Amino acid sequence: MFFVKELGRSIKRHGKKTAIALLVSLALGIFLCQFAGSVDTYRRRLEDLSANADLRITFVNSSGTRSVNLLVYDKMLKALEESGLAEPELYAASCLFSDGTPDDLPDYRNPKRKVQYLAAYTCEDPLATTPGNITYFDGYDASLFSSEEPVCLVPQKRMEERGFQPGDKLHVQFFTVGNNAQSIYPGIEMDLTIAGTYGDPAGMGMVCPYKLIRQAIQESKLNLWPSQASLTIPDPENLNAVKALLQELEIEPVNAGLSTYATHAKTVTINDSTYIGTAEPTQRTLSLLRSLYPVVFAAVALIALLASYLLMQSRREEIALQRSMGAGRGRIFAVFFAESACLCLAGAVLAALLSTLVLGTPLLALGLPLLGYIGFYLLGAGLAILLMLRTGVLSVLAASE
Repeated sequence: MFFVKELGRSIKRHGKKTAIALLVSLALGIFLCQFAGSVDTYRRRLEDLSANADLRITFVNSSGTRSVNLLVYDKMLKALEESGLAEPELYAASCLFSDGTPDDLPDYRNPKRKVQYLAAYTCEDPLATTPGNITYFDGYDASLFSSEEPVCLVPQKRMEERGFQPGDKLHVQFFTVGNNAQSIYPGIEMDLTIAGTYGDPAGMGMVCPYKLIRQAIQESKLNLWPSQASLTIPDPENLNAVKALLQELEIEPVNAGLSTYATHAKTVTINDSTYIGTAEPTQRTLSLLRSLYPVVFAAVALIALLASYLLMQSRREEIALQRSMGAGRGRIFAVFFAESACLCLAGAVLAALLSTLVLGTPLLALGLPLLGYIGFYLLGAGLAILLMLRTGVLSVLAASE
């Protein structure tokens, strides 16, 4: 308690020097906090841009005029997925199927054929626009579109006409159509569980997960040609890596001068113009600030060390007098060091609060640089006190006279 009172009297007794020390600490703290706050502001701005970028890879024809009814290379989609740089958003594909006997499978060109279209998607969105909402049976929901589960959705009308019940299994055989649409190729047979119904005014047939058709066609050693495909880029920082991968896959850039009737999709577009226009300047500024951070911190730390050292040196006569009156070195060091610590902490706390109120910088972002600054400030004060304690009392008093 006596130590605290002595510390308070010392701070109050040297009002001018106390004010100078507090102002120096506050000024250095504000400068460091503003710089750290600027770094944090640009970092948060870049994070917000990344979170709201919604970057998407869309497969189109060579002229970039069509994104549906295409021939997309599924092997390219798989390469993008396996890279981890992109995630499926919407794949749409179709093949032929029959739930009859092999004798009921005439040639594709025969108008009496009994094969039908089987559509596959990676999400529910395409069906959500179809009149008549999807009805999932117990145990199923929209997550089935992202699975490989052997399930299907049956048109409500077909469900009623055939007398199907929820959970019934349909024995089907897959077929793919050649590029010239003149022949069909039979694939594997499989049992599909009816997981729900939907409205089908266009007569599209059954709907199942894309991964299911991919697996079935792959096991049949046939080619799958999606008619529509788009992927999302979850981490915008991987944008350049994605573009490099697209080049490796020999995916070509859009050429507006080509025929608008082309259907093969070895071309993609990326909606990154807005993101690049705002993110690149922010990234450059952030990189510059981060590169300057060590220099700024070192300069502030050095100034803090010298300022605290010089401010404490101005108290050498007082320290000498206290020593001549019999005060111990340990007590003198404790009082003067605690005084410097109180003023430094007060200035740092005020600087942090002002920066938080003005710039909106979180206190956590200021914690580490302020701790470093406080450490150097106290280091300078401690060195000054130790040097003065080792200086002869008589020489200091004689010099002051």
